[in-house]
Amino acid sequence: MKQLHAEWGERVRFVDIAARQAHPGPGAPPYRSYQEKMQDAVRYERDEELPWPLLVDDLEGTVHQAYGGLADPTYLIDIDGRVSFYNMWTYVPALHQALEALEAQGWRGVVNGGIHCVPQLLPALTAGWRGLERGLPQSYTDLEKASPGAATLTWLGYQLRPVLAPLTQRSRPLPSALKAGLGVGVAALAAFAVVRALRDRSS
Repeated sequence: MKQLHAEWGERVRFVDIAARQAHPGPGAPPYRSYQEKMQDAVRYERDEELPWPLLVDDLEGTVHQAYGGLADPTYLIDIDGRVSFYNMWTYVPALHQALEALEAQGWRGVVNGGIHCVPQLLPALTAGWRGLERGLPQSYTDLEKASPGAATLTWLGYQLRPVLAPLTQRSRPLPSALKAGLGVGVAALAAFAVVRALRDRSS
């Protein structure tokens, strides 16, 4: 998101909203008071070195619920105060494309169908561990129960961040040729795995 801000921050106002403790645990308990929520927001703003304002929702999460109550959404609001684009699970390349379209429309109206609802797991795998880490061990256990393997993959993705981040944390969409090449590579690996499994089974 910081890459997106570096490119668009002169033309678009970025705002973050502290909604709830996403992965509670011993080091990051659920908020019991607005003061606790404010203190955690100050810590988050400091630790992440946010270059944009951070607003803090009330303890009940009124704003969060009004905008759908999802875990990691992003909204583009046009100059008339209407939602132009809803990124259901924040994915920066989709936001970049939506911003380009919104600028081309004079910063008014719905763009790119108004919604991007495809879950993009790779960015979460390479950047999500820091959020889990503060709530260990409960946050890890809760995520594994809800989605077996997710917490372990998030830890592994974070370990591989130096290799994966240029691909998963980019601000622009991949060029079509590179997407096609990656698709061919994945298909080739899958075919190799199937052939090897069949050989192992027959021998």
